[in-house]
Amino acid sequence: MVTIKRISFILPTIGRKEELVAFLVSLKESTGIQGIVLEVIIVDQNSLEFDLYSAVSPFSCFFELVYIHSVIKGLSYNRNVGLKVATGDVFSFPDDDCLYFEDTISSIVLFFKSNSKNDVVLGRIFDRENSSNIIKSWPSKGRKVSALNVYFLASSITIFMRPVCAIEFDENLGAGAKYGSCEDPDYLYRIIDAGFNVYYTPQIDVWHPVPDMTVIELSKVQSYAAGFGYFVRKQTTVVKVILFILLIIKKVAESILYRKRFRRGYFKVYFKGLFMGFMFNKPVDTDDKK
Repeated sequence: MVTIKRISFILPTIGRKEELVAFLVSLKESTGIQGIVLEVIIVDQNSLEFDLYSAVSPFSCFFELVYIHSVIKGLSYNRNVGLKVATGDVFSFPDDDCLYFEDTISSIVLFFKSNSKNDVVLGRIFDRENSSNIIKSWPSKGRKVSALNVYFLASSITIFMRPVCAIEFDENLGAGAKYGSCEDPDYLYRIIDAGFNVYYTPQIDVWHPVPDMTVIELSKVQSYAAGFGYFVRKQTTVVKVILFILLIIKKVAESILYRKRFRRGYFKVYFKGLFMGFMFNKPVDTDDKK
């Protein structure tokens, strides 16, 4: 049986204080974690005047709190900063506006104790109050994750993994980078390619606000779409090309059937970003950067 004594939460943050405190409260209220040390690594990208430290320092009574101030912006870059100091038996990557349920941590511990052959487990983003999926159509049954289905099951805030398979995030991808999305499927693709076992279970739930596409910044839409284009072009495979085609079909259908659910101009900038990411930018592997 696997022994889990420490869990590391690697948490870059910018522009959010109340939401981050709410997450820490949800973590504090977790049940079934007696004897487990929770290491919370906060990588603060705000200006010092934002004074985030004063808001989070009281939680050092409950967790091993590691505070790092970073002058470089970027989700993936700062997750890599956190990875370098993490000491847990399990690593995780919560957003600064997500919440854990009371049993989220105990469910993670139970999974690894019962599934010693799996290196990574993926949960789902779920609204328990309304019994509804958030962001993706999460399956109701567990399954092995492979290159064929990982894109549909990938969200970095639901990744929980053993340190043995920890690799760096591609710093070209993710919020704050030029290509503002797809850091999570790219991360998992590379873990699977390295031969590690990844499993999805609906027994681990995380909450996250539902994105409102009627007010989203168009620059963010373009950046997110460029991230997908970059992700497909980076080490292009048949599976990724099929995903690219399916996404185009989906967005065309949405533009015809559900246009009012999206901000005006959304689809124009989305397709612009998608093809810019795929056609005009040569991906640079993080592993090659010095």
